Amino acid sequence: MILLDTNILIDLDLYEFDPHEEYGASILSRAELEFGIHAAKNPHDGAERTRRINALDQRFAWVELDIESTRSYGIVAAGARATGAKVRSKDALIAAQAHRHGAAVMTANTDDFKPFDHLVEVVAPVRRKT
Repeated sequence: MILLDTNILIDLDLYEFDPHEEYGASILSRAELEFGIHAAKNPHDGAERTRRINALDQRFAWVELDIESTRSYGIVAAGARATGAKVRSKDALIAAQAHRHGAAVMTANTDDFKPFDHLVEVVAPVRRKT
């Protein structure tokens, strides 16, 4: 499985996906997208973001943050801190979910997940050809 970071979900139509690969999305990313709906500058943008999150709800089973994920969080966050890296909580939690499920993380910002790449595979997306 490949766990999609929030930035991939926002721009999902920009990227190519392997039809033979299983993709998932973190419930934490869904929370970020909900925030985006309520932080929209106008009702039109909020409605469009709501439409997009509803489509994502139909496409993905959101990966929950469970007890095993919290154990993985301890491992990946401590491992990152031991290297001297700054640990961003949201990214560490998504990396922990990937670690717990033996999944990779796909993100447009691979540097954000570099502190965890010794424990979790981090992959960049492939942009669609226009």
